[in-house]
Amino acid sequence: MNGYNFTERVRKVLAVAREEATRLHHEYVGTEHILLAIARDGEGVASAILSNAGVDPDEIIARVEGVLNPGSDARFIGPDLPYTTRAKKVLELAMSEARLMHHSYVGTEHLLLGLLAEQKGIGAQVLTSLGMTMEAARADTLRLLGTDPKAPQMVDRPLTSHPAAPGYARSRSPYGVALVDDFTGRARDVLRAAYDEAATRDHGEVDLSHILLALASREDGMAAVLIDQVAGSKKVLADAMIGRLPDKEQKGDPRALHLSHDAQLALDNALLEASKDGHRRAGTQHLLLAVLDVLPLALAAACAQIGLTAKATRTIYERMRE
Repeated sequence: MNGYNFTERVRKVLAVAREEATRLHHEYVGTEHILLAIARDGEGVASAILSNAGVDPDEIIARVEGVLNPGSDARFIGPDLPYTTRAKKVLELAMSEARLMHHSYVGTEHLLLGLLAEQKGIGAQVLTSLGMTMEAARADTLRLLGTDPKAPQMVDRPLTSHPAAPGYARSRSPYGVALVDDFTGRARDVLRAAYDEAATRDHGEVDLSHILLALASREDGMAAVLIDQVAGSKKVLADAMIGRLPDKEQKGDPRALHLSHDAQLALDNALLEASKDGHRRAGTQHLLLAVLDVLPLALAAACAQIGLTAKATRTIYERMRE
């Protein structure tokens, strides 16, 4: 598999694809069976991509089954069904997509992209008939995961507009890697927004509440998906954080604005979260998980009131990543 590991969820999807082939009395696993299995999954990243594209899984199932002819129920179908040439191509293309995104795993999102990239199988034809395109699906995958390998490094771009940012961008993590290179473009945008929130309120430091408010203000990225699923909506979290931010402090030198100890710890832990996922850079999801893990008691209680806890968020994220 060229060093790439299928996630547990992909393995389950492929097992369901075999079950679909057996149910239909087919002697092979084709792209159509893989697509049926993805449509029935309901929880992985591929499901989120389908939902964002306005594609109903039930419609996928109906269209696939509408073009299939079930085999004879008198024929014995063994458990070890072979993949068709096109299905094998889908798996190869899925691994290629993972490689392009610098992921060390193959998830359902890559499997969906593999179906679209194959172009000629029933799976690709059904997805195309429902309005899905390779370009849009890939862009949404990168948007959700925040791991666009083509995003500019922005080495010469300050982390935010105020003078404190360039100094922060030049700081280094405990792992000896410049932080400007450690985070995805979206995660860096979140940090810029957090700095701006603190600067606008004349606060002396960027705290976890500023970062959570910045995360809640984004419409894209995996953190936005997680917040919506766990807390109900990003607005609920934004309102909760705005209510907890202190009033404006005495205006001081903006160059003195710095990360609080807890915020710096969260950024360092976000790098560990990304590393565990096999990502080269920390995305918004890793930042959210890391922030929730180090919340002080009062802020954790405020988040818990809206259902946003580290445990609940991690559970949802792991389900999507399986």
